[in-house]
Amino acid sequence: MKTKTKKQILAATACGLLAMNISRVSAQGITGGQYLNIVPANASYTGDWNASESSSTSTGFEINAPGGSGSFSTLYYAIPANNVTANNPADTQVVFNFTFNSGTFAGPVNVLFALDDSLGGVDYYGTGYTINGDGSYSKTFALQSANQANVANGAVINGLNLQLDPANVSGNYDITFNSITLQTAAVPEPSTFAFAAFGSAAIWLLRRRK
Repeated sequence: MKTKTKKQILAATACGLLAMNISRVSAQGITGGQYLNIVPANASYTGDWNASESSSTSTGFEINAPGGSGSFSTLYYAIPANNVTANNPADTQVVFNFTFNSGTFAGPVNVLFALDDSLGGVDYYGTGYTINGDGSYSKTFALQSANQANVANGAVINGLNLQLDPANVSGNYDITFNSITLQTAAVPEPSTFAFAAFGSAAIWLLRRRK
C-alpha cells in the first residue's frame, strides 16, 4: 500500500510539472494571414534584391540573390490597407520565422526586419550574426518601445522592412521569409497553478512519508 501511494504521488507531481508548460497565446500575422504576403511589384528594393529575384509563395516571401561581396540588401513593403491586421493592444512580442533554403556559409549571417506602425513608430529587430547554415529559424523578440506603446494605443503594423547582410554567404542564397507575427506573452492556464500547487504538496507528502 505504501509503494502504491508513492507512485500515485509521483504521478501527480509529474502531471503538475507537465502542466506548467501549458499556455495561451493570442497571435496575428501582420499581412492578413499566417504567412507573409508580399507582391514583389509593390515592394521597393536596395542592394542585390529586386523583383525578378523574389516571389510570393504558399509559405512566405522568397528571395534568391547573390551573396559574397554583394551589398547589404533591403526591401520595404507598405502593407495595403486590405491586408493590414488589427492587432491586440495587449501584444508584447513579435515572432520572426524564416528559412534558409540554400546557401554556402563562410560565417554567421544577420537577418533583420523593421516594423512601421500607423502611429509613426519604427523599430528594428535582428538575429545578430548568429545564423550559420540552411534550415528553418524562429526568433521571438519583445516589441520595442515605440511599437509596443503604439500598438497598445490601437496602432496597426502598416509597413515592413526586410534586410540581410550577405557578406558571409558564398554565391547565391535562397531565403524564404515565412512569417512575422505579433502575439501576447505566454500566459499560464489557470489549471497550471492548481497542478503546480498540487505537485508541490505531493512532493512535501512524499518527503514526510520517508
